[in-house]
Amino acid sequence: MTGGPASGARRPRQARFALGVVFFVNGALFGNWVLRIPAVKDRVGADTGPLGLALLGLAVGALLSKQVAGQLVARHGSRPVTRLGITLSCLALLLPALAGNLVALGLALVGFGAAMGIVDVAMNAHGVAVQNRMGRPVLSSLHGVYSVGGLLGALTGGGAEARGLSPLVHFALVAAVLGGVALVASAWLLPASSDVAPRRAEGGWARLPAERRLPLVLLGFVGLCGMAGEGAVGDWGAIYLRDGLGTSAQFAALGYSAYSVAMAAGRLLGDRCLARWGDVRVVTWAVTFAGCAFAAGLLAGHPAAAVCGFAALGSGLSIVMPAIFSMAGRMAGRATGPAITVVSSIAGTGFLAGPPLIGFLAQATGVPVALGAVSVLALGAAVLLRVATSGQRAPAGPPPARAAGPLA
Repeated sequence: MTGGPASGARRPRQARFALGVVFFVNGALFGNWVLRIPAVKDRVGADTGPLGLALLGLAVGALLSKQVAGQLVARHGSRPVTRLGITLSCLALLLPALAGNLVALGLALVGFGAAMGIVDVAMNAHGVAVQNRMGRPVLSSLHGVYSVGGLLGALTGGGAEARGLSPLVHFALVAAVLGGVALVASAWLLPASSDVAPRRAEGGWARLPAERRLPLVLLGFVGLCGMAGEGAVGDWGAIYLRDGLGTSAQFAALGYSAYSVAMAAGRLLGDRCLARWGDVRVVTWAVTFAGCAFAAGLLAGHPAAAVCGFAALGSGLSIVMPAIFSMAGRMAGRATGPAITVVSSIAGTGFLAGPPLIGFLAQATGVPVALGAVSVLALGAAVLLRVATSGQRAPAGPPPARAAGPLA
């Protein structure tokens, strides 16, 4: 007999469900936060420009903590770090609501971002362990659950705003409910022994041979191309529809909505495509389709075509991050945590740098031409992926499932 909630062949399936809950909770936390940004802005009395600087704290905290998270996963395994990260994320959601001025808000967001960065690395590393045990892709659907959590979290945040709940009361309720759910569900995650061998894992990234490091860095830049597109659409899509094509504000909101729904659907369906055709082929097709379809939507110059272009971009980019995390896990072997840290950190800079770079281009060339850079980045991702995987002998999908047995 083994300890823990379950053992044997059922354990990976239960771990997948438990990890799905963690992904959902993480997405819901972020969705609730995003919808209350205006209320927090009013609380601290910040203007738009200074608020933008404070919001950078979220990205800074995440980028810094990911470096630590990778080493923690390498030393202790992804299970305990995932449980720690999601618990800290729930607690850290309260910090922005407690901030009384702009400086305090910036520091609070560094803390919130740091907690989110820890769970981001750990839960993706655990996803690699789960799909290795199951012998088939699962990360795409897990990222789809994250997207669903974000959408439902946004609806919850909107409801709290409509009912007049203060951010502190709202976030406290969300943290209590989601934190309890995540803590209970995470007891069913795989044990630390599933993805770490303490002595062999020490050194992590430094122990990887150079021929593995370069492909992993290139995978990070593939993710950067995708994340830059996501950030650009979020910040500039509605502006393009409203100011560039003359639509109403309500119609302009359809662009990002279509993008988000298509991304969630693409991720939920992505595992089947990856299992059937392999991640390199699927990602290459997907980003090529995304780049071409989005460019066609821009060239058409019609609101309906633009919304279709946003949807095509969302579906095409949806598979990028889950697939490159899977590939990074295979390339890195026992150094999964540090490898995912490197890939995630490089990709995250795209989300951070993409919108302002598009803004500079828009000032010089106009928003439609500037958004065309998103198509160029998507096509560039296809080229980078081919270069990154050209010398790899790893199979196109996850390794066969290991024989089920006692795991605890």
